[in-house]
Parts: sequence; structure tokens; C-alpha cells
Amino acid sequence: MRIFCCIIIIVFYVFLNCKENAYAVENDLGLWAPIYLELPINKKVESRLEINTRLQDNVTALNQLVIRPSIGYNINDKLSLWAGHAWSTYYSDRFLREQRPWQQVLLMNRFGKWLLVNRTRLEERFIQDIEGVSIRGRHSVKGIYSLGNKQMWELVLANELFVNLNSHFGGPQAGIDQNRFYTGIARVINKNVKVETGYQLQYINQQSPKIDRLNHAVLISLFITLPQLIKD
Repeated sequence: MRIFCCIIIIVFYVFLNCKENAYAVENDLGLWAPIYLELPINKKVESRLEINTRLQDNVTALNQLVIRPSIGYNINDKLSLWAGHAWSTYYSDRFLREQRPWQQVLLMNRFGKWLLVNRTRLEERFIQDIEGVSIRGRHSVKGIYSLGNKQMWELVLANELFVNLNSHFGGPQAGIDQNRFYTGIARVINKNVKVETGYQLQYINQQSPKIDRLNHAVLISLFITLPQLIKD
């Protein structure tokens, strides 16, 4: 886990320090309030729904709304395969719609009180007014540490890198798209409900002549796990 923490810190430092030293970046304050619903179908199959509301412009305006249903298959207790679709709408500058089917591999490992989660996702982005499909890969590494003997509190540390795999005229260009560094704390209410809050630093690599952005966001997340639908 020391290696994991070092990697997170190094990535965070490189993105923040290099970009600020290279040229000016635009800073903004945001508030993200995602809700995650999980519905296990049986021991092998489960479904999830994410509803993510994002405020930006110093928490004065709705910037983005993401609705993301998915279904997953558990190969074993560590490895699962997922597929889903994201409906994303943007409200800053002008109204913009994006349809985003995606596939991912999720790998979870425990090391003592640490839960290490690796998530690799491939997205096919159909963006309004842009011809063709923009392909984006993203990889998230998250560490969750249980605090105390009762394990009612959790410390969370995560980083996610986004990379565009192709280029489109007037749209995303191949290369680094953005990076998100996050640290937070969670309160486990019971086996079905968890509340989490934390700070996220989002670096967005924008196309010239726009300058890059650093979004400082407060995240308030609600996790709800529903009872298994089909009893084995």
C-alpha cells in the first residue's frame, strides 16, 4: 500500500506543479453530489445506477448532469466485468448532449484494513455536433482504509487518469484529457447506506486557445445498496 500511496502523490504533484509552472491555469470551485444505487440481481449479476449533479462557476451554476446505469458480472470475489451507458448533459457556455456507452474491468484486492480498487474503463463518446466517435480510456486507482475496530469510518484516496485515444476536428484530441485526484472520508451508516465527503482536484487539458483548468470540487456522495433481487 505504500507503493500505491506514493504513486497517487507523484501523479498529483506532477499534474499540479508542472501545469502551474508551465503557464497560467483557470481555477474554479465546484460542488458534486453523486448518488449511487446498487441492486444485486443474484450472486453473479448486479446492476448500478449513478445520478451525478455537478455545480461549477464557484458553485453558482449547474455545469453537468450525468445519468449512468450499468450491469456487471462477477467472475469471482475480486474480478468483475461491467457495461453501461452514460447520458451526459452540459449547461455551461451552451447546452450540449453526449451519449456514452462504456465497458470496464473492475479488480478489488484486500491488504489488511486496505481495500484497493483498480478500474479500467473504455468509453465510446457520441458528442453533439461532432461527427464520428471519440474513444476515451480511463483508469482509476482507489484505496479505502477502514478506521477503528467497528469499521464505521473509512479513509478514501483515489486518482483517475483520462486519455483520448483518437482525434476529431472540433472535438477531443488524442492525448491526456483530464486527471482527477481525490481524498475523502466516509461514514458507514449500516450495511445498506454510506455517506462520503471529500475534496477533488480535477485538471482539464483544454485545447488552444483555451487555457487549462483546475477545478477544486467538494464531493458529497450517497451510496445505497438495495436487497438482492433473486435469492439463491
